[in-house]
Amino acid sequence: MPNITIDGQPVTTVPGATVMQAALAHGIDIPRLCYHPELVPSGGCRLCVVEIDGRPNPTPSCGLPVAEGMVIRTRTEALEEMRRDIIDLFVSDHPLNCVVCDKNGACDLQKYAYQYNVSQTSFDFELSRPHYFDDNPFFVRDYQYCIMCGKCVRVCDEVVGANAIDFAERGFTSYIATPFDVPLAESSCVFCGSCVQVCPTAALLPRQRIGRGREWELARKRTICGYCGVGCELEYALTPSLSQGEGRGGGQQILYAQGHPAAPVNGELTCVKGRFGWDFVSQPDRLTQPLLRKDVAFELGLSDEPWELSDKTVLQGKGKLDDFTPVSWDTAAGFIADKLAGIIQRDGPDAVAGLTSARCTNEENYLFQKFFRAGVGTNSVDHCARL
Repeated sequence: MPNITIDGQPVTTVPGATVMQAALAHGIDIPRLCYHPELVPSGGCRLCVVEIDGRPNPTPSCGLPVAEGMVIRTRTEALEEMRRDIIDLFVSDHPLNCVVCDKNGACDLQKYAYQYNVSQTSFDFELSRPHYFDDNPFFVRDYQYCIMCGKCVRVCDEVVGANAIDFAERGFTSYIATPFDVPLAESSCVFCGSCVQVCPTAALLPRQRIGRGREWELARKRTICGYCGVGCELEYALTPSLSQGEGRGGGQQILYAQGHPAAPVNGELTCVKGRFGWDFVSQPDRLTQPLLRKDVAFELGLSDEPWELSDKTVLQGKGKLDDFTPVSWDTAAGFIADKLAGIIQRDGPDAVAGLTSARCTNEENYLFQKFFRAGVGTNSVDHCARL
């Protein structure tokens, strides 16, 4: 276990760790823009440079492996001045309209500009990347805010494996592009949104989030994704609640979803379904409780309204929710159990079959098939994800 010293603090770290990893693991913050723990270090932003005893020049800490006896300084006067100059260069090519920016309060460049007191650039301001792409239903690409950190390119390559985007052109006019600047829908993009997650500025933003509130106003809610049985943990960003005096109509609404570093299964990243497939929550025709057809409810004494089934049934696409009566979960489960038991008693166990869902956990699917095989007595069990 290598023993090193960071800012006068003795640190023991694991073999193969980088200086950045060792520092963060011991609560020592090193400024960084292009670093992400899930990605291979690139050292492109140069903001994470540190001084090492015995080395003549500052070295990026994100890709520097620790060695026994290293003495590292992360906050010297020379390093802080160097970082201030780097931020100055970044904002010379970046709009400082933070007060109206949707990423206000969650932008890493804004954080470091504040930290190093860079309110405006000392260089001639020139916007090199005015490209704006609104070519898909999930997120927009506004490259005037791009700082070319390359995190979106690396996550698309190293984590997702889609390689849908890369650096285009050279020098001052370089930008992130699809091959031949085709729309994302025509590229190999799978719209997982991982690039949006790792972007440190407002260059990539979820469409639903734009113009809906500032980051510190948004409420946060963590939950388990319901799309499959993996158990990924998501964090939903919600519109400011009405109780906070931010009435926007319709109560709180989901603006975007993302993973978070503490999620035990998925970490910060998630798939396209988890990140963008939550709009069913606010659909007006979403079922939120069990329903029984009115004639069945009348027969069971759950309704006083006599009702007859029309020739044009729900299965023929002509039914309405008005044709059903809301009931409790216990009532619905009891009705299903009685019907299932009656069919089995009359026609035998092979007269029924079970189809379970990928949205259930492995344990729930195990119990389901066990119920049908051992309880009902049939092997007619299938699963929607078997292919």
